[in-house]
Amino acid sequence: MSRSPELRGLRRTLVYGLGLSGLAAARLLRRRGAEVTGFDDRPLAAGALGELADDPGFRLLPPGVPPALPAGIEAVIVSPGVPAGRPLLAAARERGVPVVAEVELAWQHLDGRVVAITGSNGKSTTTALAGALLAAAGVPVEVCGNIGRPLSACVEGSAGRTFVVELSSFQLEGITSLAPVAAALLNLSADHLDRHGDLAGYLAAKQRVFAFQEAGAIAVVNADEPGLAPPDLAARLRRFSLTGPVADGCWRDGERVVERGPGAAPEELFRLADLPLAGPHQLENAMAAALLALAAGAPRAGIPAALAAFRGLPHRLQQVGERDGVTFWDDSKGTNVGATVRALEGFAPASVHLILGGRSKGTDLSALATAVGRAARAAYLIGEATGELARALAGVCPLLACGTLDVAVARAAAAARPGEAVVLSPACASFDQFRDFVHRGEEFQRLVGELLAAEVTRG
Repeated sequence: MSRSPELRGLRRTLVYGLGLSGLAAARLLRRRGAEVTGFDDRPLAAGALGELADDPGFRLLPPGVPPALPAGIEAVIVSPGVPAGRPLLAAARERGVPVVAEVELAWQHLDGRVVAITGSNGKSTTTALAGALLAAAGVPVEVCGNIGRPLSACVEGSAGRTFVVELSSFQLEGITSLAPVAAALLNLSADHLDRHGDLAGYLAAKQRVFAFQEAGAIAVVNADEPGLAPPDLAARLRRFSLTGPVADGCWRDGERVVERGPGAAPEELFRLADLPLAGPHQLENAMAAALLALAAGAPRAGIPAALAAFRGLPHRLQQVGERDGVTFWDDSKGTNVGATVRALEGFAPASVHLILGGRSKGTDLSALATAVGRAARAAYLIGEATGELARALAGVCPLLACGTLDVAVARAAAAARPGEAVVLSPACASFDQFRDFVHRGEEFQRLVGELLAAEVTRG
């Protein structure tokens, strides 16, 4: 496996961005004996540094406008939330100082192999699924990365583990040698254009998941979205499809999924009934996870039972309640247009009371129109993007400006009839009114719980 020698044995480093991944990188560097200077654009919450606050080998720069790059810095480790064009990072590059992502730093110190997953939607579910399939096969596995626990926090431990890592486009911008034994690019829809500039820039960042793979590695892509695979792959390309056969990979064949290699006859991989998650997008996630697990050593025979035991992740089209035939669904992780479109695919026409809105990320919200027009009986708009959504969806279905989530839940629940669903799938980021998508989903579930409890009390 390729490595960057200049990132091993570092003595003086700067960590830019002190969220979960930045702090994990700083702790890893200190364990390896490096002196660390930390910087964040914003003041840190009390106690955020933990043991680093009393560590003489860690120095915290004051927040705000960063100073000049300190003398003697050998590398800058950058957190995903820090844009690549920040002046301090540009100054480091001009000086020839490596600027790399936290996951790249971790890669230098891993004693094991990486399975990597990226895409606009479904990354977390596919990552968790691939990890579950490998764990069920007895493979020592760590599920980490953008899904929650930073890769740098997983370095210490037994040798020979498989690290199943969710990677965002922000993280992939900063890799320089990370070489997964198996990697997947699930799909692409417009997202984070405020950072990447356009869809081509976003795709290029995602495709870096394959950039340093070696011969013998596996690259997994969605056959139903042409153009995902870069033309210069070193790895073996395997595809998955909902619509028809592929030469190497797996596809849906009626009520089952079959898989084959080049020139081989198809063999059943699992049946649709084995998958407890609803919606065609979840079937895509399961197919990708199965191909990754096979590449990392899981036997075909164990795939159906391992899939059947998986229960999904919170806030990913999770049913959280039912009242008088009306179901309530939390898809707070639906933070872009593509995610909301995919979520709506599993509902009957004109059956959804859809809660949309939050902070737009520079994407074309009119791309929601077809899916919303088919599935939604009404849309309830919240947050900063209310006006933008109202313009983008004018005439598609009734639109109700609600402002806040509590108002939207109350109005949607009052209007819904038996057989219909109230669905939070916002197509926007949460940061205008919530800490993150988890906070937004928790608030939705709390509001739904209060509705259901009030119904029981009245009954």
